[in-house]
Order: sequence, then C-alpha cells, then structure tokens
Amino acid sequence: MANIQHKDITEANLHEPKGVSIAALGTSYVADGIGSGIWKKTGSANLAGLSGDGGVSDKVVMSDGTGGFKLVSNTAYGEMGITNNTNNFATTASADPTLLTTTGYVLFTGGGAPWVTGLVEKTAFSTDKLTVNTTGVYSVNLWFNLSVFPVSTSFLGVRFKINGSTWNSRPVILKANSSSDNGFISLTEMVSLTAGDYLQVFVGSSYTGNFLVKNANFTVDLKKAT
Repeated sequence: MANIQHKDITEANLHEPKGVSIAALGTSYVADGIGSGIWKKTGSANLAGLSGDGGVSDKVVMSDGTGGFKLVSNTAYGEMGITNNTNNFATTASADPTLLTTTGYVLFTGGGAPWVTGLVEKTAFSTDKLTVNTTGVYSVNLWFNLSVFPVSTSFLGVRFKINGSTWNSRPVILKANSSSDNGFISLTEMVSLTAGDYLQVFVGSSYTGNFLVKNANFTVDLKKAT
C-alpha cells in the first residue's frame, strides 16, 4: 500500500467508523471510557449538565442558558368540577358591595361546593384545591353556572388565591336579574407558579343569603415549564 498521509486520502477512500455497517439507524458512537465504545441512541445523561431523566416520562430537553441542558415536564394540568349540584352556598354580604377589592371574599368549599377531581397530570386535587408539581407559567380557568341568588339585585364575584395568601389580579363580577336567575360567570388568567403551589376558588356577595352553583369547572394548564 502506498505511503499516503491520512489527510490526503480522497473522500471515496475514507474509512467509515468501526461498526457503522451494523449500527442501528439514528445511533451514535459513544466512548465507554475504557478504550472502546458502543453505538447507541444519545440519552439525556450524555448531554452537558444532565445526569439522566430518572426514568420519568413526558419530559423535554431545554437549554439552560449556561451552555448546558435541563429536563422539564412537557405536560401538566389539573381539573376539579361540580356537576348538577342542588345544595346552596351561604354567603354574608361583603363590606365592599362593589366586590372590586378582596374584602369579603370567602373560600368556596363545603356542602354547597362539592368539588370532585377531573383529569389531572402532574397536578393533585384535594377537597377544594389544585396543587401543581411543575414550576412554570399556567393558564387558570374558572366558570360557574348559577341558578339561585340571595336577592334579585345581587352581585356575585369570583377570584382565586395562590397558597392561601396571593390573590389573582382581578375579580369577575356578575349581577343577577332575579333571585332565580340563571347566570354564567367565567375567569381566565395567566400566572407563574412554583412546584408545590396550590390554588383555591373564592367568592364574594353583595348581599347576605344563599346562591346555588349548579355546575362549575376550575382548571390549571401548564403553558411553559421554567
């Protein structure tokens, strides 16, 4: 064989990597640290900054902003609802009859608020709250279908609170036309949540008395993991 420098070998005569002829489609050659290697699909543990996915499914790889990578949940959502409820919820008139402040809002829970779990993924339901397991930006959605109000001129406001302390940005308020009016109220807001945060629904009324939430739905939906 002629004495030819490897750098001078023409393209057609260059060697393929060892084992490529029997390697599976989409695999790469990975050094094993003891003088050899193996053809395999690139796993998360081979990406800079990652030690593996821990066997957890439904995660995606994202750049971490420092030249490495991080694994984040691809999907997270939670739902709780009320269906065909017939039990009234008792309220006391708020000191702020406009319901524009947080004064007078109370946790919507108990006999007149029979929440049950709906679809959940990386989110937990308990009695009257949803707890997220993934840090990120969420879309929060709430709707009520009401059929009883304290009086014909009642105002009803709805809000949600994070961790029992942080209110959402603004209330949504409904005015009744009669005490037996059928009303619909809905709220949508984007919020940043940290794993372990929980959300609960609160209501306020301009009059003391009962109202009936016949059907309701409260959901959180992860839009971007952070």
